[in-house]
Amino acid sequence: MTKSLMDIVMESLYGSFGIIKSLVIIIIPIMIGVQVMTEYKLLEKLSSKTKFITDFLGVSKDTLIAMLIGIFVGISYGAGAIFDAKERYDLDKRDVFLVMCFLVPFHGIVEISLIFWVIGVNPVITLLSRLTVAVLFTLLMKTLLKRRDSAL
Repeated sequence: MTKSLMDIVMESLYGSFGIIKSLVIIIIPIMIGVQVMTEYKLLEKLSSKTKFITDFLGVSKDTLIAMLIGIFVGISYGAGAIFDAKERYDLDKRDVFLVMCFLVPFHGIVEISLIFWVIGVNPVITLLSRLTVAVLFTLLMKTLLKRRDSAL
């Protein structure tokens, strides 16, 4: 009836490796896809066609590449892309701040939705709720920054 400590450890290791395998199957193709998109400048073409999004969020169009990387891959890779974009396109602090306000609730959306789906969470609900929070929070911060700037 009771499991030995060794049985518990083995079951834990087996379950952990199964989760790691699922994560690897999801994350590695996403990272390869982002690298291919970066090499062929597909993200830059996409940013010119989706300028209305950056205008709505109150950031420059040069931030969209970093934002897309953060959305699809994750916050740590996205942060590196933001630092790169900051140097490459001379982004100001306001742009970086607003992009981070958006990415904190909405980073790595593809991989996280797939991971949650694997464990039984509805990915559509996850996606829509995180997108709503990200947009509302970013718009709130944009409004607060405008008020602060107009008061100065």
